[in-house]
Amino acid sequence: MPEINNWSINRLLSTAARMLEYSWNDQLKSLGLTHAGVTALSVIAQQRMISQVKVASLVGVQAQTMGKTLARLESHGHVFRTRNTIDRRSYLLGITDEGRRVLSEAENIDRKLASVGELSNPEFRGMLINIIEGLKEQGGEEVLKSSIPHQDAFSSSYDATDSGEVNLGKGATEVKRVNTAVMDVITPEMIARHRSEGDR
Repeated sequence: MPEINNWSINRLLSTAARMLEYSWNDQLKSLGLTHAGVTALSVIAQQRMISQVKVASLVGVQAQTMGKTLARLESHGHVFRTRNTIDRRSYLLGITDEGRRVLSEAENIDRKLASVGELSNPEFRGMLINIIEGLKEQGGEEVLKSSIPHQDAFSSSYDATDSGEVNLGKGATEVKRVNTAVMDVITPEMIARHRSEGDR
């Protein structure tokens, strides 16, 4: 094992993040999922029946990009499509029993990862947030602004290396959330806020 005691803070942080991401993606692969798929499943599970356009809007990606993720989920039997009774030209998406099962498994994986070391410690999360806030004041704000991790999750390559987090929209950080390791939590409150903003 490398002599990590002599590593810089930057190297320690980046290595820990890559190891966490690798473990997450590797375990999702056994379920036939990617990070993008987990995110989409989470939204569909909460909404019961929802259009592809609305799923993409909630997640923060283009509908065409979301279509590739949904096609993969459908091919694995995780979601189904049904004709929209209001607009017969469109379809609605729902989650299958198998989709609920793998989503539950993914949530269990995330919880197990969050229990490693100090990851589940709220103080550790607070320290990371403080570091980000501090570095933002030291010229890192552009990096923070240009960081759009959900686009990594919904990239065009749908192998086990797909990863990333979800852009939860304005005010998302104001919602109290559990201390997850990899999955960002999309709560009913966030969905309701998104809808209200869209109606303005």
